[in-house]
Amino acid sequence: MIEHFKKFDEGDNSLLPLSFSHLNEFAFYRERWALRRIFGYQFPTSASAERGSAVESGLNMVLNGISVEEASKKMIDEYNENCSRITDPKIDDERENLVPLLELGARTFQNYAFRWELLDYQKKVQLDIEGIPFIGYTDFHFEDKNTKEDFYIDLKTSKNLPKEVSISHAMQQAVYFKGTNARQSLWYLKTPTKTKGAEFTNLSVEDYQTPMSICIHAVKAMANFLKMVDNKEDVRDILIPNPDNWIWKEETVLNARKEVWGY
Repeated sequence: MIEHFKKFDEGDNSLLPLSFSHLNEFAFYRERWALRRIFGYQFPTSASAERGSAVESGLNMVLNGISVEEASKKMIDEYNENCSRITDPKIDDERENLVPLLELGARTFQNYAFRWELLDYQKKVQLDIEGIPFIGYTDFHFEDKNTKEDFYIDLKTSKNLPKEVSISHAMQQAVYFKGTNARQSLWYLKTPTKTKGAEFTNLSVEDYQTPMSICIHAVKAMANFLKMVDNKEDVRDILIPNPDNWIWKEETVLNARKEVWGY
């Protein structure tokens, strides 16, 4: 099966190793996956994505002994530098969210500092799914000082607090669980509003079997898709983009679609 994933290796553009974002995009946003992974287009990130990365980085600084004030300054500098490469009307708004999110995250982690020890940040996780190599990076790797148990926390920032784990996040957690054989947890930080400050909740996947089954299904589906095509023209002809899909709101993605499919 792995040979099908090597058909489109071209320079630095390769389908292997798979990542969760790669698999998720194939499963749910296939035309954008094809543009990125088969046709080699590169798309900019968004202000909200840079917000999440910046808060994670700032929180890692705090967990390593840097004051919240100093971490906030460095976090904003990182955000500004990363956002200098993108065009997004929400850059300024998201910058205002950074410090409240970091402060809430720092206070929340402080509640557990007496019993948790940070072991690693952005730890590489490698595994195989159906014989296909996978790679990922966990956010925060901790050890419980009392039980000596390893566990992982994946930090998410969002506009809303979820009441349950989405299937996409559950699939990611299942992959990390398989790769680490350790407990996983999702921590969500909600951006503040004019009437309410930043908020926090944490959720966990109770059963990894179902989301892992979906991951396995997606890997097999990708292999079967790649088996059917021999070149970029085949990929273009077999996929039909839906112009009403929200993924085309980003101008660079829309322009790429027009270049490949002509509409």
